[in-house]
Amino acid sequence: KDEFKEYAKRIINNTAALADELVKEGFRLVSGGTDNHLILVDLTGMKVDTGKEAEHLLDEIGITSNKNAIPFDTQKPFVTSGIRLGSAAVTTRGFGEDDMREVAKIISITLKDFDKNREEAAMRVDALCKKYPLYE
Repeated sequence: KDEFKEYAKRIINNTAALADELVKEGFRLVSGGTDNHLILVDLTGMKVDTGKEAEHLLDEIGITSNKNAIPFDTQKPFVTSGIRLGSAAVTTRGFGEDDMREVAKIISITLKDFDKNREEAAMRVDALCKKYPLYE
């Protein structure tokens, strides 16, 4: 149906916006970008350099991610050097490309200095969630 085609297009556009902003924020994407609903972020060399830690910190502020191995990963499978991010759930919720750029900025401040930015990041996530409530 046309509705599903439009929904799928919004997912891809949202993921591309998230990917582009993460690159601007200094993150390396395994494929250099995305052409689908997922992004694999390589955390090697970052302050938070394991997927396990990044997943935990992002969860603390209300962003769901998954630790994920990257090509030639030197970390153990339960630790990993990357995280996987997607946009299907937030697209369903109503997020648009500008919102995805905000999500990327929140991820960036969280992973670059969690102790300093934890409260601000959580408040920004909360503002996005209030903008697009699950139930009305």
